Amino acid sequence: MLRWQVNFLKYSVFAFISISHSVFARAATEIFPDEYKQKIDIAVMRNAVDRPALLATISWVAQLAQSTRDATIMAELARLEYANAEVETEKRKRIELYKICIDTANKSLAVNPDEVGALYWKAIAMGKLSEETGILNAFRMTRAMERLFLRVITLNENYDHAGGHKALGRMYYKLPSFPISFGSNEKALFHLKKAYELYPNDVIVRAFYAELLFDMGQKHEARKHAEFILATSVEKENNFRYHRFIEIARNIVKKDKFLMAR
Repeated sequence: MLRWQVNFLKYSVFAFISISHSVFARAATEIFPDEYKQKIDIAVMRNAVDRPALLATISWVAQLAQSTRDATIMAELARLEYANAEVETEKRKRIELYKICIDTANKSLAVNPDEVGALYWKAIAMGKLSEETGILNAFRMTRAMERLFLRVITLNENYDHAGGHKALGRMYYKLPSFPISFGSNEKALFHLKKAYELYPNDVIVRAFYAELLFDMGQKHEARKHAEFILATSVEKENNFRYHRFIEIARNIVKKDKFLMAR
């Protein structure tokens, strides 16, 4: 275990021994400084290569959330729980972990209905859960997910690199159009273009945007985005997170070459 992880866990143990519940409730934000938020970021980003560190961080933040009942801390716990579900290989356990993430997000929203992180990770986990449990569940959840993502955009459209715009754009693109569902390439284009304007170097934004543009006939523009992704250096620890978006880019370039050769 890395030195900062040992110190991180050691601090949490002594904190719970020496500080009363009332002090925790009053000082939740004081004991959750940027330094700890950065450590959570690292645990999330390294979820596929260092799951023990992720689980240790979840344990600590879960205790802190239980003691403080702080909405922001509970939202960060939901984020960590989502990261854990992402790397679970057994489907039954993965489904249960997504449900736990949603439950934690709901607890956060019960304290603060406008907690952006809780709104976002609840919606993301719902999307993953719908993928795991079949198309009928997916259709039942989509309107609720849409409302959550729209709320995220209203409160903070920059959250998770324009995550609300990315998610809505992808959802509108993938869903069937009326009368089956409410998919819309025009809405997808609006949100993915906005996400690209906000975060032009984001690999996920570029992949979703490129795939939509290609299907809308803007193949030259789509290929530019795909080639940008393929030229982007991705650290080994991020391979798990980005491999499917890189694959989207590869497929676009491959299809464009095939069409040009015809």
